[in-house]
Amino acid sequence: MPSRRTSALHAHRWSQPGTTYFVTCCTQNRRSGLTNPVVAGVLRTLVVNLDSSHDTATIAFTVMPDHMHWLFALGPRLSLGRVIARWKVQSRSALAGAGLVWQRDFYEHSLRSEESPEEYGLYVFLNPYRAGLLPAMAQWPHWYVPHLEALGFIGQLNPDGTPPREWIANRIPEGLAVGE
Repeated sequence: MPSRRTSALHAHRWSQPGTTYFVTCCTQNRRSGLTNPVVAGVLRTLVVNLDSSHDTATIAFTVMPDHMHWLFALGPRLSLGRVIARWKVQSRSALAGAGLVWQRDFYEHSLRSEESPEEYGLYVFLNPYRAGLLPAMAQWPHWYVPHLEALGFIGQLNPDGTPPREWIANRIPEGLAVGE
């Protein structure tokens, strides 16, 4: 059996309190089911709990059918790997109830000083629209942003909270094709 080459994902993993991270976790074999209301609710609750314990400070979070995107600042107590491991372990039973398991690893990107959390937040918000999971005039129920004022683009949304149609095709930050 060939060995997995996931050590490369860990080799350059850097965990620094206060740093903003963009994280994507996928289900094993990209199997759909995360948007089951019970599963998505548990995933969001766990994010809120990590925020409450000051292990993360969520900027934006969304659940897609087979993956999730999470943009957050890392708290002082746990490393990035420990935060994600805790979140995955605590969500394990909800996923099992839907016949799902997490993929072993996850993708993470620490935002550099010249990178804007705003653009990453917009990517997280637009992901279900770009994936064609709902029309532009509908709201994605699995999107979470605890502090609306943290993302300036929120003020540019339509009155019903949906994105302007032109955003869906045109506003994809460079370098964010990973994880889709």
